Amino acid sequence: MQATDQGTAFVVKLPTPEINNLRGRVPIHFHHELYSHPAAPVIRTVLTVYDQPQQPLALETFTNIEQPDQRADLARLTTQDELHMLFYDDQLTHRLTKAVPFRNDGQIEEMLHTADALLAAIPPQQFSFERARRAVIQQTGW
Repeated sequence: MQATDQGTAFVVKLPTPEINNLRGRVPIHFHHELYSHPAAPVIRTVLTVYDQPQQPLALETFTNIEQPDQRADLARLTTQDELHMLFYDDQLTHRLTKAVPFRNDGQIEEMLHTADALLAAIPPQQFSFERARRAVIQQTGW
């Protein structure tokens, strides 16, 4: 996720053939999950792109709410009606932008509130977002 003048955008690096499959109207689903780990709360966002319905492209990103910029990027989504996805190839050349309708159902605000409470209960010397993120990756099987 990255702040832009149009809100938070998702910046995605993919091989050019994958990007080409995303041109035109393609259903995209966003899903947010909060994981409570003793070392840090982890918010996992999964973007599923149904370019090939039998084998959709699934991407994940993680938010460390202890980092003000990452927390702000996620919180900014609550004010947006549309999400922008910026696709870059392996040479980091911008190849495609998609605008996706987005409806805020209050889930993100609730998740941030819960994550803040979880973070407040973790002693600073115990905090390790990387350790918590690795545990979530292992748990989710990616």
